[in-house]
Amino acid sequence: MTRQVIDIFPDELEELKNKTRERDYLLIDVRQPGEFAQSHIPGAQLIPLPEIESRMKELDGEKNLILYCRTGGRSSVAAALIKDAGPWQGAIYNLVGGIAGWEGKGLKDIPHLELFPRDMALSQTLYRAMNMEKGAWLFYNDLAQEYKDKELGDMIKDLAGMEEVHARAVFTYWKKNSPTPITDGFEETFERLDGRIMEGGKPISAWMARLGTDPEDRMLRLLELACEIEYYAYDLYRGLAKRDRDSEAVRTYLMLAEQEKAHVRVVTKALDRFFGD
Repeated sequence: MTRQVIDIFPDELEELKNKTRERDYLLIDVRQPGEFAQSHIPGAQLIPLPEIESRMKELDGEKNLILYCRTGGRSSVAAALIKDAGPWQGAIYNLVGGIAGWEGKGLKDIPHLELFPRDMALSQTLYRAMNMEKGAWLFYNDLAQEYKDKELGDMIKDLAGMEEVHARAVFTYWKKNSPTPITDGFEETFERLDGRIMEGGKPISAWMARLGTDPEDRMLRLLELACEIEYYAYDLYRGLAKRDRDSEAVRTYLMLAEQEKAHVRVVTKALDRFFGD
């Protein structure tokens, strides 16, 4: 059977470890080798996020799996990839707050907003999704300028291009399903979108704030957040596909979801390239 990913908090992790035999669970650190060498939770095994899918056979599917990273973003992506790969007999846990929370460091986040209620009209849902793609496009373009003329800047610019491609795909379906005729083309419509709210219901300013100002730390945080952003988008389109009854809409959402999943892999490969051994 395939289990849902269970969020677990640092104090609950200690309780779980104390009442569970060590042979019945796996504690997996999905950060990079350098981070693991600096500090890790005792008993943890290192499998960096970029290697999760290729090393799935190393994991005993009958055991409970506890995944963590620095703040919970990369591990949530790893948990989703494992869950989506097929049946897992044990429970899959994601450590909320990651090792930072486990070590008692303060964490801040903005609550998720329910932006797509079930009674929202299809055209309005698509317009809002298109606006979120614009938000991600703005986010990546700003960061591409910050890392201009660097390899990371090129990768971020590519991500921005992917968001625009998705916005175009959503525009086509939105125009087709609009209750009133749409006369403007994609460029005019995309220009008008404010992109204020991004994936996860968070404004661009909230994502930017999480990057911090430490130059040595900022690049890793950027890639962590890119993982979260792309995963939020993947989960959004997959969720919309599950609840929509229109076959064409379902196909569109699933196509977009798979493309967002591919974006996650682009970011995880960048993590490996910039922070691997």
